[in-house]
Amino acid sequence: MIDHKTIKVWINLYLDGELAGDELEQFKQHIKECAECAKILKQQRDFVDSIRILKEEINIDFNDFKTELVKQIEKFKPKKSKIFIQLSLVFAIAIFLIGALLAIYFYSQRIDLADIAIKNHIRQINGQLPLEIETSSEAEISNWFDKKLKFNFRLPRYPDPSNQPYRIKGARLVALNNDYAALVSYEMDGRPMTLLVAPSKSASPHGKRKVNFKDINFYLDTRDGFNILSWTDKGLTYALVFDFENFDWKKPCIVCHSSGTKEM
Repeated sequence: MIDHKTIKVWINLYLDGELAGDELEQFKQHIKECAECAKILKQQRDFVDSIRILKEEINIDFNDFKTELVKQIEKFKPKKSKIFIQLSLVFAIAIFLIGALLAIYFYSQRIDLADIAIKNHIRQINGQLPLEIETSSEAEISNWFDKKLKFNFRLPRYPDPSNQPYRIKGARLVALNNDYAALVSYEMDGRPMTLLVAPSKSASPHGKRKVNFKDINFYLDTRDGFNILSWTDKGLTYALVFDFENFDWKKPCIVCHSSGTKEM
């Protein structure tokens, strides 16, 4: 019997379209029989729908916000009335504050990629998330992702394949924010590793400890018995999950930051 804690985790996966097979059938049956979980599902679905509608209705380009604000001030700038000048200034400030609040709001809606990466790592090692392409070739995986993602992501090539300390197992797409993220499966020292990659505008790195290495801020954390390393680089956010007994955060970094050519 599926417990409520598992169902609450599955609710997010269901809304992201990631549940399938027996898991999906068990989830639907539980929702039919459990009023409490059905209520939670409805609340989360309504929230997601409201955010989606809000994003569609609000058409503000925050990159050009300052320029647009100046244009609006010039457009309504009076030449004679001091009262009108004051009202226009108040109006401009109000627009600026609303825009700033909206920018903060949408920034706060970015997903914690580290949390999503751990969930997908667990499902992957349990055989619940099969790979869509199985190959050890960085080029084949990069080409496979090429026409499936809305962002540019290419795996780095290790300089000496004969001495490569990790093995690439394959890759797949993962639903994220009504779009897709890239998942790559690795193995190092006989232990599985999962890399999840998404655009920085929709996902952010998280961790209790921050380390700056080569001008990149890495966030380190341990959750649910797994080590998680996440960072942002060149418009993309990465989250790497592993469970090495001796926690050496620099060791798994080699899959993306090898000393060889980096194709990012």
